[in-house]
Amino acid sequence: MNMQIRFALNTHCKVLERYLSLRFDVVDVSQEHYYQQFTEFEGGRVVGLRKGGFSFRDIVVRLGRNVSTMHDCWQQWSREGTASRRPGSGRPRGTTEREDRRVRRMAVAHRNASVAEIPAAVGTTVTQRTVAIRLLQGQLQARCRVACIPLTPNHCRLRHEWCQARDLWRTEWRSVVFSDESRFCLGASDGRVLVRRRPGERLQPTCLRPRHTGPTPGVMVWGAISYDSKSTLVVIPRTLTANLYVSLVIQSVVLPFLNSIQAGVFQQDNSRPHTAVVTQHALQSVDMLPWPARSPDVSLIEHVWDITGRQLQRHPQPALTVPALTSQGQHA
Repeated sequence: MNMQIRFALNTHCKVLERYLSLRFDVVDVSQEHYYQQFTEFEGGRVVGLRKGGFSFRDIVVRLGRNVSTMHDCWQQWSREGTASRRPGSGRPRGTTEREDRRVRRMAVAHRNASVAEIPAAVGTTVTQRTVAIRLLQGQLQARCRVACIPLTPNHCRLRHEWCQARDLWRTEWRSVVFSDESRFCLGASDGRVLVRRRPGERLQPTCLRPRHTGPTPGVMVWGAISYDSKSTLVVIPRTLTANLYVSLVIQSVVLPFLNSIQAGVFQQDNSRPHTAVVTQHALQSVDMLPWPARSPDVSLIEHVWDITGRQLQRHPQPALTVPALTSQGQHA
């Protein structure tokens, strides 16, 4: 009698354990596969397992799907003789996946091609809107070209050699003085300043940016920076020549500024006023940093000019005259 009771209790515990495991498995599986589509292959497996005598709960454990999904699949097979998904509602796609890949390849191969030219090139008859949507799905968005400096292979080689020669510089950069000229114009905009407007407000005075139709008036300045100091900002009153550069910049600012820096090294680009004989003679006692051609992006002072230009554009009282622009530039 005790043996029978023990056997019955063991059997009951095993059944209860299997029931609980199936119950919790169903809950976890339904949450895990909630957003996954039920494929035709899985439908075929449901039909095969069901015909093999498996219960719906056993099929759930094997396939990891919801019980109601398995039941609906079997009911569809019983009624229609098929377990494939019914076609969804809505407008069918105008292009196939192969045509989508051709559209994207065409856009990458010909960067300037418009959405009107791409369908004719790939041989499809879809609308321009469909092409634009396919390009956006492929993360191919229309953007303005990034301005760059045209470099020849010789320019690239010289720039690479210049960087390699100073690859191990650390504290040496603290004694380098970077210098350059820059021009700031009235009403200049780089597209960073945006306005918010409603449809129809395009020509509102607060949404307009005045610009000059002729040569834009402005001011040219010269400046220099080092690791922990900066020079005075020199205003260039007229076209910069070698003699004007020596008298106004070299003798008045550069030489005194370099004397205040221990073992100072002067940097300037290769423009004509900088490479003239009179300029080289004035700088013969100064340690010069060799500079590769067409390398304004290497000079650190270009970041200073960019910051200054942004501050002038965001000034609460934009300058309307050249003297006002000069004053704002000196205090920027």
